[in-house]
Amino acid sequence: QAGFSLVEMTVVLVVIAVLTTLALIQFSTSKVDLERQAIAREFKVYLERARFDSVRRRAEGAEQASLTLTSASSFTVRMDFDGDGVLADHETRTVDFSQKSRTLILVTDVFNYPLQIRFDRRGHVQTEDGLGNEVDPVFTICSNCTDADPDRTVLALSATGTVASTRDIPDPTTFPEPIITDPPFVPNCYIYIAPDSNTSTPCPL
Repeated sequence: QAGFSLVEMTVVLVVIAVLTTLALIQFSTSKVDLERQAIAREFKVYLERARFDSVRRRAEGAEQASLTLTSASSFTVRMDFDGDGVLADHETRTVDFSQKSRTLILVTDVFNYPLQIRFDRRGHVQTEDGLGNEVDPVFTICSNCTDADPDRTVLALSATGTVASTRDIPDPTTFPEPIITDPPFVPNCYIYIAPDSNTSTPCPL
């Protein structure tokens, strides 16, 4: 008589089942989000390392460090991994996450695989698809990849090769115009300046 009724036990079991289901859904969502963030971080790090490698070696032509998207779930990296200053044929790594994650790396432009991202000796980027068409280097890393899914990471490469990370696709038209100033000329009196009969440049005291 002091025990629980069947209705009370049923209510408790239903509440436990609901809480367990919500916890599993939350855990699954967090796992997918962590996988996406890890892949986006790895892709960004390889982009930055490839740019630095080309600048360090002052690479030109076939010696340029590059990343190649072979599909939406895999890419290869070619750079001087051993640091000897020479880009050898065996220095290519393949990153394939198709079997361990639902994450995809998408490109805003229409293109044909493979998509190659190259960095020249100044660190400037050039992105071309398999047909040689120039592609805007903006990459969307997402898991479900639907308009209803806001969880995504966007990596955008500027013309100089710097990588910016955001959640939204950047609009270049919203970037502010640079302000260019003309600072006053101050001569360096420790450096010889050839005299000019038309101008006189006094040195400040």
